[in-house]
Amino acid sequence: MDGWRSVEELTRWGFAHAPVVMANEAHDGLRRCVRTRRVGVRMVRAAHEAGVRRLAMEALPWQPDGTPGPFRDIPEQGGYLEQPDMRTLMTAALDLGWTLWAYEAVIDVRADRDPAEFATMEFTNWREREQAQNLCRVLAEGPGEPVLVWSGNNHAAKQPGEDWVPMGCHFPGLSSIDPFVIDQIVTVEFEHGVQPWVRELLGTLAGTLAACGGTAGILTGQAPTPLDCCPADAVVVSTENALT
Repeated sequence: MDGWRSVEELTRWGFAHAPVVMANEAHDGLRRCVRTRRVGVRMVRAAHEAGVRRLAMEALPWQPDGTPGPFRDIPEQGGYLEQPDMRTLMTAALDLGWTLWAYEAVIDVRADRDPAEFATMEFTNWREREQAQNLCRVLAEGPGEPVLVWSGNNHAAKQPGEDWVPMGCHFPGLSSIDPFVIDQIVTVEFEHGVQPWVRELLGTLAGTLAACGGTAGILTGQAPTPLDCCPADAVVVSTENALT
């Protein structure tokens, strides 16, 4: 596959090369880039064509019995799960007969625990490793079955930061699977606003993005600078980048 493609083509390419495809959404607290979830619906439908029937989601709670799934209905829970665009994403999978699976770390929030601990890098790295281990448990529940993983922000990154080791770095060593990771947040307007290089890139790609409905993807190894440095296998850029 050469050059810019639709997200459907990118998703199918991913599952043709790996049993696990990870894609992310952009959020900051309860603010989110709705486009990333709308694209997620398109990814689910493309993954269905590739034979996928399971969606693992960071935002899901664990079952009351302590298992990660399967969920066949949307849990009654606030936060991300009550946002209409997230419910549309989950409904798209459930309507196709998929099951949903949790993999978030189970966090002890006892009243006597110091809240400052949750902001430490030690806690962050513990959470990342727990997510990776929990994804391995999800895989074990359906040996050989492909899985689409829906993560937040940079958890699926395949390169570590200075002190931070994301879930996407832990998962290959724990699972013996090199996932295909799609990053869709590179052009999103976080608190720093639109970066000058983003404006320039989107201007350069105006015709390509218009032909793909405003959103297109490319393999990182074929992407222009600075997208070629993204810690993922593919990147998605879009004209819809606001957090709401």
